[in-house]
Amino acid sequence: MTIRALETSEVLRRADEIARIFQRAFGYSDERRDHFRDTRLAYLPLYDGALTLGAFDGEALVGFVYGFDYQPEHWWPQQVGPALARAGLDAWTQDAFELNELEILPEHQGRGLGTALMTELLRRTPHRHVLLSTTADPADRAKVLYRRLGFVDLVPGFRYAGVSEPANIMGFSAPRRRASSWTP
Repeated sequence: MTIRALETSEVLRRADEIARIFQRAFGYSDERRDHFRDTRLAYLPLYDGALTLGAFDGEALVGFVYGFDYQPEHWWPQQVGPALARAGLDAWTQDAFELNELEILPEHQGRGLGTALMTELLRRTPHRHVLLSTTADPADRAKVLYRRLGFVDLVPGFRYAGVSEPANIMGFSAPRRRASSWTP
C-alpha cells in the first residue's frame, strides 16, 4: 500500500472512481454518488488550499482523504462557525483546515489506511487547526480513529439546518513548532 498526494487535475480525472469509493464506503445510492461527484468533487478547484491524498493497492485507488482551507464564506463554515463561536471556540476557525472526507473501500478497512491517510494529511497541512464533522455515535469507527490521532470534541450534538440526526464537530490542534535556537 502506498499513500500519495493527488493533484486537483487527477482528482477530477478520477472523479468517478473516487465517487464509487464514497458510495461503497457508506452504501449510498447511485444518485447520492453522482451528487457527490458533480458537486463536491467538481467544485474542488474553487477551494483554496485543497489537499487530496490517495491510498493505493498497487495501481488501484482504495481510499482517499481531502479537505481545504477553512473559508468562512463557504457553506460548511457558515454552518459550524456560529456554533463554535457560541461555545467560545471561535479561535479554532483561525488558521484552520476543513477536513471534508476520509473514505476507504470496505474490503480495505481495518488495515491502517485511515490512520496512514490522516497522519500524512496532518503532516502536510500547514494549518494550526484541523476541523471536521462526524456522526454523534460514540462508537463510530471514524470517531475512534480521530480521537486516537488527537482530535477532541468541540461541539457534540451539533445539528445542521434541516437535518434531524446530530453530528459531532471535532478539532485537532497541531503542536506549536518552536524556533530552533541552534545557529551555525
